[in-house]
Amino acid sequence: MGASLPPRKNPFMAQGLLPGITLRLDVSSGRQGETHVTRVEDVDHERIAVLVPMRGLRPRPFPSGTLVHAHYIHQQKRWLFVTEVVGHSSDGMHEYLRLPGTVESTERRRNFRLPAAIRPESLYRLVIDAAEPASEEPVEGIIVDISEGGCCITTRKLMLAGERLGLHAVLPEAGEIHARMRVTQARAPAPGNRMHRVHCEFTDIARGDRDIIARYMMRRQLEMRRRGQL
Repeated sequence: MGASLPPRKNPFMAQGLLPGITLRLDVSSGRQGETHVTRVEDVDHERIAVLVPMRGLRPRPFPSGTLVHAHYIHQQKRWLFVTEVVGHSSDGMHEYLRLPGTVESTERRRNFRLPAAIRPESLYRLVIDAAEPASEEPVEGIIVDISEGGCCITTRKLMLAGERLGLHAVLPEAGEIHARMRVTQARAPAPGNRMHRVHCEFTDIARGDRDIIARYMMRRQLEMRRRGQL
């Protein structure tokens, strides 16, 4: 057998994540958001080095662990990824970002959902009656995939497109989220199965909760890549 090939230094060359590319960084500060522009200096198999963003005329470094939504333009497409700050250079000029699990174009991002198996802390129908205050009807279900825009739930309950749901869930190693959702599609159980697949989009969710979902997805993708599942 021949010697194995060395790992690629930059696994995202095909997506245009290269030195010199301009990155726009969306960063949460509490429930507020900040947007900064910086430049990629280097990419290797572990991290991305970028110039420390500036705010006014002063450097604006972010603490390690800060969640970052990054996007850039390559070949007339917008590419996105989620990562976190993992450190800074000794001279303070560069910020290091963890290499993401995936870099996706906006076309794929709209449809990409990460497989999951999460039992919500609470899942409930929002029953709205013009004559009565809104009430909550508990539902048993499991989140089987999730994205920053919505999720899919399996449940024995029959649901219809347009129904409203409430969700409280804990995402492992990321945090807990609260959201309200609208059912966009409900599929009947397959033969031999009793579970309906209910596709939902988030209609009311805080920016901080979206960041928790993004952090969960990033860590899951990194884990799946290490296992060769991505």
